[in-house]
Amino acid sequence: MPVISIGNLSAGGTGKTPMVHWVANELQAMGNKPTIAMRGYKAPPGEMGDEEREHHEALLDVPVVAQPNRIAGLQALFETDPEINCVILDDGFQHRQLARDVDIVLIDASHPPYEDALLPRGYLRDPPSSLARADSIVISHAEMVNTGQLKGLQDWIEAMYPQCPLAITEHRWGTINRYSLADGDWVCEQVLSEELISDRLVGVCGIGNPDGFFGQIGQSGLNLVGKIVLRDHAQFDPSAINLILQYAQSNHATALCMTRKDWVKARDRLRDKSEAQVEQFQVIVPELGLFFRSGDQAIRGILKRALGSGISGS
Repeated sequence: MPVISIGNLSAGGTGKTPMVHWVANELQAMGNKPTIAMRGYKAPPGEMGDEEREHHEALLDVPVVAQPNRIAGLQALFETDPEINCVILDDGFQHRQLARDVDIVLIDASHPPYEDALLPRGYLRDPPSSLARADSIVISHAEMVNTGQLKGLQDWIEAMYPQCPLAITEHRWGTINRYSLADGDWVCEQVLSEELISDRLVGVCGIGNPDGFFGQIGQSGLNLVGKIVLRDHAQFDPSAINLILQYAQSNHATALCMTRKDWVKARDRLRDKSEAQVEQFQVIVPELGLFFRSGDQAIRGILKRALGSGISGS
């Protein structure tokens, strides 16, 4: 069964999740039924982790296997769903136990590998020479750097790995969801950024690259009156929720703004607080989309070749 790995060289923050979603949608458009296999990093016992929840909500009809032994999890899934015909490995570049047909490796434009060092001194999990194993290299977060910085990284990749297809992507907000608490539950409506201009936002995130999130708020012209940065994969325990609400109140905020990855963990905890504490704030959750500046056709070609000549789609 074809296996497509989405991974990176560094720890966190390169934008793997939107890339996984893009690949899953492309495979479905080609007439395939993919599944996503992941470790389920830092998932609370008996609960879904944040990234697994995000996959489920973004890709309603794509099953997700989340456990350290991905091979055993996939084998169990295949027994119950024989229509699955391809696997997407989420964060699979270092997972060598499971063979793959395609390795797509993301590099954050704002953190070039030649300016980094291996863990624990830096953030690299693999040396840059490991890019020789990649079938495609994707520069992500191009929106976070200037033209000269982007060209420097592009030139370095093309000089080091001239035969490897290169794509350049940026992350932008797509739809924006606004949640309000009413009768003990959240009510969602889609809004335009122009409708939020008068709001005083406190940005809250527990992700690997918070600068990208806060930068998007600024680029949207919204009024960011405070920032709360939690550790990556933070679980939003009661003490964190109390901190967020107190900080928002002290800054006279009218709304919280957070990623979907954080919202799927925080929403129940926020709802469990007294309505008097929460109903004064709305929660703004933008949907982050991956947009290609170049290279998407090359990746589609790689996927088609991995799935074989008999697949449908264009």
